[in-house]
This record gives sequence, structure tokens and C-alpha cells, in this order.
Amino acid sequence: MKRISFIVFLFVTSIANLQAQTLEEANHLLAGKNYMEAAAMYYQLYHFNKAIDAYNLQINEYLKSKKPQPELAELIKPLVVQAEKAARMLSRCENIQIIDSVIVDKNNFLTAYITGDETGTLTQIDNTVVYENQMKDHRYFAQKDEDGFFRLKSQLKFQNVWAEEKPLNLLSEPYADDNFPFVMPDGLTIYYASNGNGSIGGYDLFVSRYNSTNDTYFAPNQMGMPFNSIYNDYMLVIDEVNEIGYFASDRFQPEDKVVVYIFIPNDIIIPIESGNDLELRNRALITSIRDSWLPNVDYTSMLEKIKTDIDQERNKVKKDFFFVINDNIVYYTLSDFESDAAKNSFLQSKALEGNIRSLEEQLDAQRKAFAQAGISQRLSLRTRIIANEQNLETMYQSYKKTLIETRNTEIKYLRIMN
Repeated sequence: MKRISFIVFLFVTSIANLQAQTLEEANHLLAGKNYMEAAAMYYQLYHFNKAIDAYNLQINEYLKSKKPQPELAELIKPLVVQAEKAARMLSRCENIQIIDSVIVDKNNFLTAYITGDETGTLTQIDNTVVYENQMKDHRYFAQKDEDGFFRLKSQLKFQNVWAEEKPLNLLSEPYADDNFPFVMPDGLTIYYASNGNGSIGGYDLFVSRYNSTNDTYFAPNQMGMPFNSIYNDYMLVIDEVNEIGYFASDRFQPEDKVVVYIFIPNDIIIPIESGNDLELRNRALITSIRDSWLPNVDYTSMLEKIKTDIDQERNKVKKDFFFVINDNIVYYTLSDFESDAAKNSFLQSKALEGNIRSLEEQLDAQRKAFAQAGISQRLSLRTRIIANEQNLETMYQSYKKTLIETRNTEIKYLRIMN
């Protein structure tokens, strides 16, 4: 892994020269009526409106020639739509501060993602990533379908066993890949990459939210520039606690490398306000991360502080819960349990705890309804309230018994092992 802050200066100069040279070549191709080649070159240079004009010239030529070829003109229209979308994304390029960038091996790019424990964990497996939430009871990943295309799936863990994988009900194209999922701590917001759904080139980043009413996801929103480009962009991760984000891209990189950008997430989308087309293209392309920096802000110190805070957080004792075994031993995580039987018993107690909480909420709502109900409704409500109170008492007793069994099972195991 190597930092590219020094390389950027030399690289930007060469990119600028290349852009000037290639733009001249594209103009020359256009003048020679090589419209498709010119359009492709304009597109690569982020001169999207010029690309649209070149594509339309080719369409007109197919339609108005002595032997019209409308079927070829139809093949170009999707390219026009793609270029129009890219042009809109460029005009609304988001003003984010990219505080660092790291070049890494494509096969090991997660080494550049340094996040706190509350963000969850990421594991790279071949051409995809498995995301597991902080509680380690829900994971998301991509898996190939029968046609060989990646589809997003999830799994829930119950009593320390992963349930059967379940496809995410996302709006997907049949012959495209959805990959590289990351779910925010709210459990609802998902970021992922897709080379379908109107991608402007390779993988694009999308965001969607879970709709709990029908177990589906809302129509995905395509993220704007500079997150997306005409290259592959994927694996967007946001660490809310440390207010930092990451995404990977292979723009300007050799085949076996990617660059991971580290940025400060915006609460709302703030577009870049600039009438300078060259500045806008450079910000969208991320030719220099320093161009995104605000004046008089020390981003180097900010980044080092974030990394220090994360390291300190990781070195703290992780505390998912507080469970006393005896006067000398307290457990904070499931991994603290030595006995599998005790661990399973504790998981049962947590499930009971959730059921108790739900029933308490239900009872509270019923009691409020009883206070406002008429005489005819109160009889029915009274019957349900009494039944639920009896069920709640049974649950309480079962919960206490399970905790005692958990504690005794663990103590007995520790005595045998010691």
C-alpha cells in the first residue's frame, strides 16, 4: 500500500496534457466524420455534451443516407441516453472533501478501509465482499445466480447458526451484476455497486432503503459524481461514529490496482458551484484530492486523529452486554463464554428479553386504549390485558430461570476446565 499524495502532482500534469492532446484528436475525428470514435473519445474526456452531439450526427447519417439504416441508429440511442445521464451527473457534481487516497492491490483493497467496530466488518472473498453488522447476527453478500450474474443476498444468525440465505428484493436488471454491499447501522440503508440500472460505465454506486411493510427495497438511487465515474466504482462505506467514508475506483489505475478514496460525508448533497467546466471535470474525475479541500483546514491532522481514535476504540474492551458470572468474572461479548451450552442458553435469554419487551409495549398500548374505550370495548380489552399479563409473568419466570441456568452452566464448565 502506498500513498499517492506526491504522485498526484506529476500525474495531474500528465493527465492535463493527455486531455488536451486527446481533445484535439477527438475534434479531428469529428471533422473527419468519424462520429463514433469521436464520441467515445469525448465521453472518456468527460466532454459529455460533445459526445451527445457526435452520437446524434451519426444517428442522422444513418437515417438520412441514400440507404437509411434505422436499425443501426436505434443501437446508438442508448449511448446518447447514457451520455445525457453522465452530463447531468457532471453538472451536479457533489462538493465533498476527499482527505486522502491510497493505491492498493485490487485483490486486497479492503486493507485501506480503517473503520470503527460499530461500522461492522468487511471480508473480501474473490470478486465480492461480505459485510457483517456490528451485532454479528446479519450479513450481506453477493452470489452468482444460475446465469452467472451477481445478486445480493443476506443471512440472519439465530442461536449462533446462520439461517438460509435470502435474496434481497432489490430492483435489478436480469443481465447485470449487483455487488459490494454495505448496510448502515440503521439496518435500512444499503449502499452497493451495480453495472446495470443505467450505469455510466462499469460498476456504479447506488443507495436504497429497506421497506419493512412488504420486505422489499425502494427503487435505488444512483449516486452522483465524483463517487461515480465512467470507470468501476464500488464498496462505499460510511463510518458514522468517526464521520468518514471510503469508496474504491479503478479510474486511472493499472488492471491489478484500485485507488481507495477517503472522504468526509455530507449530511445533504451539496453541488459544486463553479462556472468553470475544466474545474468541474477535474473535480468529477478527482485529478487532485487537494482541489476538494476547504481553505485553512488541516486534513492531514484530521485524518491522523480519526485513525488514532479508531485504534483507541479497538483497544478498548468491547461491551455488547453486561453479564455477571461470579464476583470475579463479568462477560461483555458472546466470545467470552467458554461453554457452548452456556452461550446458547444466554442467546435464549436474549430472545426472551426481546419477547418480553414486545409484550410490555403491547400491554402498554392496550392499557392506554382501555382508558379511552367505551364500556362495550373494555370487556374485550380487559380479557386480552389479563391474558397478556399472565403471559408476561410466565416469560419473566422463564427469563430468570434461563439466566440462572446460563450462569450455573458456565461456572460448572469453568471448574471442570480449570
